[in-house]
Amino acid sequence: MKKSVSVVVIVLLASSLFVNAQERNFGVLGGLNYANIRGDRTDFTNNSWRTAYHFGVFSNISLSDRIALEPRVLLSSKGYNNEIDLNEFDNPSQQPSTQTLIKYANRNNYLSLPILFKYKLMSNLSLDLGPEIAFLLYSKHVITKVDGEGYFAEGDVPQEGSGDFFLDYGAMAGITFYFTTNTSIQLNYFYGLSNLHRKAIIGDSTENNSVFQLSLGYLIF
Repeated sequence: MKKSVSVVVIVLLASSLFVNAQERNFGVLGGLNYANIRGDRTDFTNNSWRTAYHFGVFSNISLSDRIALEPRVLLSSKGYNNEIDLNEFDNPSQQPSTQTLIKYANRNNYLSLPILFKYKLMSNLSLDLGPEIAFLLYSKHVITKVDGEGYFAEGDVPQEGSGDFFLDYGAMAGITFYFTTNTSIQLNYFYGLSNLHRKAIIGDSTENNSVFQLSLGYLIF
C-alpha cells in the first residue's frame, strides 16, 4: 500500500510542475477496450480477447506549439475471455458428464491514471506516449456459455470480490486525430508491466494486461 501511495504522490507532483502551462483544457472521453493478457500463464489457458469499455475525464495542457501533456482519470474494464474443457480434468466424475465446455469472461474494473505526452505531427494529428498506473476496484468471473447441462449455468458468477486497490502499471502509446478543435478520436495500446499473478498462492507465472483502446474525446472548456 505504501508503494501505491508513493506512486500517486509522484504523479501528482509531476502534474503540478505544469501549473504555468500556456493553455489548459478539460474534457470527457470514452470508448471501447479490447483486452487480453500476456505472459507465460497463457501457455496453459485458452484465453482470448474481450471487448469492454472505458470512460472518464482528461485535461489537455499545452506546453508548446507541438507538445502537450494529457493526464486522464478513467474507469476502465479489462480482463479476458477464457474457456475450460471439463474433459481435461484428471477426475471427470467430479463434474456432470453432460457438461464438457465452459466459457467465461474475466472482468477486472480499474481506476486508471494515464499521463500522455502528445507530440503534434500536424495540426490534426498527434503521437501519444506515457505511463499509466491503475488500481483494481473489482474483479469477477462470469459464465458466458455452457456446452450442456450440469453444475454451471450461463450467467453464474463463480468468483468475485474487491480488488483492494491492487496496483497495475505499464506504458501507453497511440495516436490522436482531431476532427475539430474540440473533438477527437484516439487509438492507444496499453502494455502492462505489472505481474497480475504475483499474489497467487499456488503457481509461479506471469500475467500482464494487454489492452487496445479506441476513444472519442470532447473538450468542454
